[in-house]
Amino acid sequence: MQPVHDLHLNEGPTLGDVDGDGHTDVVVPTLSGNIYVLSGKDGSIVRPYPYRTHGRVMNQVLLLDLSKRGEKNKGLTLVTTSFDGYLYLIDGPTSCADVVDIGETSYSMVLADNVDGGDDLDLIVSTMNGNVFCFSTPVPHHPLKAWRSTNQGRNNVANRYNREGLYITPSSRSFRDEEGKNFWVEFEIVDKYRMPSGSQAPYNVTTTLLVPGNYQGERQIKQNQIFDRPGKYRIKLPTVGVRTTGTVLVEMVDKNGLYFSDDFSLTFHMHYYKLLKWLLVLPMLGMFGVLVILRPQEAVPLPSFSRNTDL
Repeated sequence: MQPVHDLHLNEGPTLGDVDGDGHTDVVVPTLSGNIYVLSGKDGSIVRPYPYRTHGRVMNQVLLLDLSKRGEKNKGLTLVTTSFDGYLYLIDGPTSCADVVDIGETSYSMVLADNVDGGDDLDLIVSTMNGNVFCFSTPVPHHPLKAWRSTNQGRNNVANRYNREGLYITPSSRSFRDEEGKNFWVEFEIVDKYRMPSGSQAPYNVTTTLLVPGNYQGERQIKQNQIFDRPGKYRIKLPTVGVRTTGTVLVEMVDKNGLYFSDDFSLTFHMHYYKLLKWLLVLPMLGMFGVLVILRPQEAVPLPSFSRNTDL
C-alpha cells in the first residue's frame, strides 16, 4: 500500500468502479485540492491519480456513469467543485477533465437527478453565494443514476447504476389516478456487482403507501417481502377510499445492511368528475337517439296560419 501524505479530509469518500476494471475504488478529496482514487482491493493509489485542482475540495465527489444512449462507457466520471471556482468533470479511466467556470465556491456535494422533467440527467450545484445552478447533460436519466443526497437516503455512498440498487419501473412511476380497490407497483432489484463478495441477497423489501391527513385510516400502509434474487417484481397495494394524494415508497436492505430506496406520487379518485360528465351526457345522448328512432316516417304538413286561404 502506497502512503498518502496530504490526506487531510473534510468530507467522506465515495465508492465505485472508477477505472472500469471490475473492482471497487475509493474516491477521496482532500483540503489540499488533490482527489485520490484508492484501490478497494489493497488501498494502493490508482494511477494516473491524484488529480489536482487549484483550490480546496470541501465536498464528497459525485460518481456518475455519463455514457450516452447506446454507448458503452468504461469507468465513471468524477464530478466535484473546488474552491478555485470551477466545476470539474473528470473522466475516471484517464483523469482528463472538463471544467465549468461557475466563479463561486461550494461546501455541498454536486447532486444528480432529472430536474426539468425531460429524459436527461441534470447536475445540481449549490454555492456559498446562495445560488443554485442546474446543468443539463446529454446522458439519459435512469433512477439508479440519480444521486439526491449525500448518503442517498441513509448509509450508501456508492454508485448504484450497473452495480446494486432498486428502482420503480417507468410503467409504475408514471403519474396516474387510481380508482379501483387495488393497484400494482412494479420494481426491479439490480445486483450486478460480483467482485469480491458475489450476490448481496437476500433483499428485504418494504413497500409503504403514505397518505396525507385527510384520510381517516392508517397513515402508512406497509407490506414487507424478502427476495432471494435480482429481477422485476410486482406488489399489490390497496387504494384509499377518499379523494386524496399519496406517495409510494419502496425500500430495500441487502444482506450487508446497505439501504436503497425509490418513490413516486399518485392520486386517488381525483378524476371522478369524468364520471359525472358522462352521467350528464349519456342521458342526453339517449334521449336524442330515441327522438331520432321514433321520428314520424311520413311527411306531415305544417299548420298554416295564412289569411289568404279559401274557407
